[in-house]
Amino acid sequence: MKLATLALAAVYLGSSNVAARVIHDVHSTHTRAVVEHDAVMWTVRLFSDDLEKGLRAYARRPTFELDRDAKADSLFTAYFNAKVSVSADGRVLKASLVQQGVDKDLVGGTVHWYLLQFAAGRAPTILSIRNALLAELFPNQANIVVLLSMPGEKRHSLYFGDGNMAAQTVDLHR
Repeated sequence: MKLATLALAAVYLGSSNVAARVIHDVHSTHTRAVVEHDAVMWTVRLFSDDLEKGLRAYARRPTFELDRDAKADSLFTAYFNAKVSVSADGRVLKASLVQQGVDKDLVGGTVHWYLLQFAAGRAPTILSIRNALLAELFPNQANIVVLLSMPGEKRHSLYFGDGNMAAQTVDLHR
């Protein structure tokens, strides 16, 4: 009830910044990754307040503001590559940022999303994935990865949470 009242007050008072201050107990990221030909396209969604806290700690910059720093995208990409690892048939891949955006929701807060690309050089058959985004900050961090292997949209779901951020291996032919 308090959250609904806060959201209603934000609409009534015309505050556009209340969404960023909505408190949540869930700490999660959601990824949709698509493997096609020699690339892995990775779209990740993160709660903006959690991400900002993570980037502040990673950069050791307590005053960092996600939406005001001109180097936020490059900082995110460095953080992402430090916390997410993808190997294709034993070859370590690095992500490059393709696009980013923000979704605002008065009730649920603000979510930042990033589209990244891993170039494998050739079509992978085995992927090893580790996703430890924000796990250093939140003991209850959960990172969900839904991986689609093309053609045929073979679906693989991976869960990194409950303190276990170890790499998981996916056979793309299964």
